[in-house]
Amino acid sequence: MKFTKNKIILIIIFICVIVFVYFWINQNTGLKEFEKEVLNIQLPNNVEKISVKSGIGDSGGNGDYSTYRVVLVIKTEMTIDKLKEEFNNKNMTFLTHKENSELPFVYITKCESNIFESSRNFRLVFDDLEKIEDFSNYYFLEFIK
Repeated sequence: MKFTKNKIILIIIFICVIVFVYFWINQNTGLKEFEKEVLNIQLPNNVEKISVKSGIGDSGGNGDYSTYRVVLVIKTEMTIDKLKEEFNNKNMTFLTHKENSELPFVYITKCESNIFESSRNFRLVFDDLEKIEDFSNYYFLEFIK
């Protein structure tokens, strides 16, 4: 099979279009879109965003490991109870989070190391927190979709 210059150019253009469409879909749907939603949340005053990481894990339901999880690391002087109160008072919700679902908008846990582990066999390692020695004002905010 002989390829002409025009056929080679068309094949290269086709491959480029496919790659572009793949990356566009990947960045604007699913896990990356959920991560963007979380990063756009207006946090309470005196709360600093430190790091964010996401992954897919088990929700404890049917075991299909298709639950999107985004974990945001924050730093604040607030207590965990005050943080929970702040998020409850804002009455926030995602499109996928039902306002009256009896489920929290966010799960807040104390950060004790650079490793986040949920009760559902889900684990994320935050390499950028490795050098922190005192985690007393750090919290993990876990968002589930």
